[in-house]
Amino acid sequence: MNEDKIQSRSLIAEKSSVEKEIIERISWFITLRWIIVAGICITSLIASFVLRIDLPLISILIITFCILIFNLACIYFQQYVKSHENFANIQISIDWISLVFLLHYTGGIESPVIFYFIFHVIIAAILLTRKACYLQTTFALLLISGLSILEYFNIIPHIQIKELFADPIYDNGLYLLAILFFFITSLYVSAYLATSVTNRLRKREKEVVVLKNNITDAYKKLEAIDKEKSDFTFKVTHELKSPLSAIQSLLKSIEEGYAGEISQKAKDLIIRSEKRTSFLITLVNDLLELVAGKVEKPREGEMELVDINKAVNSIVHLMQAKTKAKGLRLIINATPKPSYLNIISDDLNLLLTNLIDNAVKYTKKGGTIKINNILTDDKIIIEVSDTGIGIHKDDVNKIFDEFYRAGNAKTVELDGTGLGLTIVKNLVKRHAGNIDVSSELGKSTTFTISFPA
Repeated sequence: MNEDKIQSRSLIAEKSSVEKEIIERISWFITLRWIIVAGICITSLIASFVLRIDLPLISILIITFCILIFNLACIYFQQYVKSHENFANIQISIDWISLVFLLHYTGGIESPVIFYFIFHVIIAAILLTRKACYLQTTFALLLISGLSILEYFNIIPHIQIKELFADPIYDNGLYLLAILFFFITSLYVSAYLATSVTNRLRKREKEVVVLKNNITDAYKKLEAIDKEKSDFTFKVTHELKSPLSAIQSLLKSIEEGYAGEISQKAKDLIIRSEKRTSFLITLVNDLLELVAGKVEKPREGEMELVDINKAVNSIVHLMQAKTKAKGLRLIINATPKPSYLNIISDDLNLLLTNLIDNAVKYTKKGGTIKINNILTDDKIIIEVSDTGIGIHKDDVNKIFDEFYRAGNAKTVELDGTGLGLTIVKNLVKRHAGNIDVSSELGKSTTFTISFPA
């Protein structure tokens, strides 16, 4: 059932793509007709007034004027037509008729205008199906053959261009048959070659459309799987959080002697167990925050205007004990005026906490942490810099991956979930922001977050 839906969707998308392609080609065809009309007018005027060729200029200009009016009508009706393929067929048919009239007034089958028919066959191959192209080619040949026969038997007058053909060669029946034979074969060969190339291109285009649809379906399936994984992670971690907190509380009670005196050895084991339990609680909390950060868009009503200066100061205030313990110098460069960011307050606090906490954690005693709040015309930028251990160039592109920790980070702090920066990146992405990192190993690291103002 799902495969039928996918196939149906692919066919609809393919049909839509083909229809769009025909519309674009028709627009190109209409534009090309302007160029042809201008070319005919300019050529005719040059031939008449510069080269002194005796042409029925008024008749030619009337034909080109009619083509001009027809082109304007095509532009007007293009937006109302239901079948663009039929619309293309009608245009080509009328073009054939216009070309035959133009051919008649410029010397009949002797006229150089006859080469326009070959160009038009190629255009028909681009716009139409192979069958429709062959039918249009046959229609053109019937018109040309009919004109030649009518002129040959003097049913309509043959207009001879004496400057091109001084001797009356049109009366030669063998010549007429030879020209018609070679012209007919040329048109059909042109139609065959043009449609063969066009059909191959259309086949490739259809394959690309199908491939694109398959990739889209696969991506949607992966998204669904990722959502199921996130839901499962959320449920499991949420269920683990309460019992782990209870275990930590009980271990803390035993450690502090509420259950009676215990030996030093037992106390050491309990302290180690409590420490491990604390790490598990941290992991559970990080997993919960990671899942929450993967939500693509905040729900309506969750967003509020938050002053980034106040938000940064609030997080720094919470970090005071840690920064003082390591003797770190903390520099905050706030914006001259309040800079309000439309964001979920908890999300901003969480990403700032992770970045500043990392800076404190991986900066050696006596180091410096600098936080810059920058307001531009279209962005709000937050920079968190430190003079810490830095990041190796091979690790820079991996630090945002889930559970990844750089090698030098593990030497500073053994325990760590490797989820902090992943959470930060997800939260930044959730609010249409961008995060960059620059670092020099052993010297400094700067994280730059930018949000649309």
